Amino acid sequence: MKRSILFIIVVIALICGNKSFASTAVCLPKYDSSLLRDSLKHGMKICACQILAFQSANHKPRNYVLLAERTNMRSYAYDAHKAKWIIEKEKKHLSDFFYDKLDVINDFVEVSDCRSLFFKMKKKQRSLILYDILDADVRR
Repeated sequence: MKRSILFIIVVIALICGNKSFASTAVCLPKYDSSLLRDSLKHGMKICACQILAFQSANHKPRNYVLLAERTNMRSYAYDAHKAKWIIEKEKKHLSDFFYDKLDVINDFVEVSDCRSLFFKMKKKQRSLILYDILDADVRR
């Protein structure tokens, strides 16, 4: 094990052209957190999600997923708030017209598009049903 670590350090030193082992860290690429912030500012999708249990007289309770997707144009907090607001508005509409009771099982916001987020969730829990993916970029 020690030989393989030493071998890797020597190879890195030779690739970088350094003769000193102490200066090999200069050659290694470093993770820059500003890249994530810059890419987040320029059009990445933010997905707000709520897992709901609907109850009515003629409906069997199941877990439904309600998603709202927004392109990040201002700040993360503002756009996440807008996506959550769209979900709350849709929930109010559902409870007023269609269902007697809505229970929120889980809610969260993630930096991802909603379709791939739903498929990740569906792999973990196969009983989830997609209710809708709302477009939070549309002016309401």
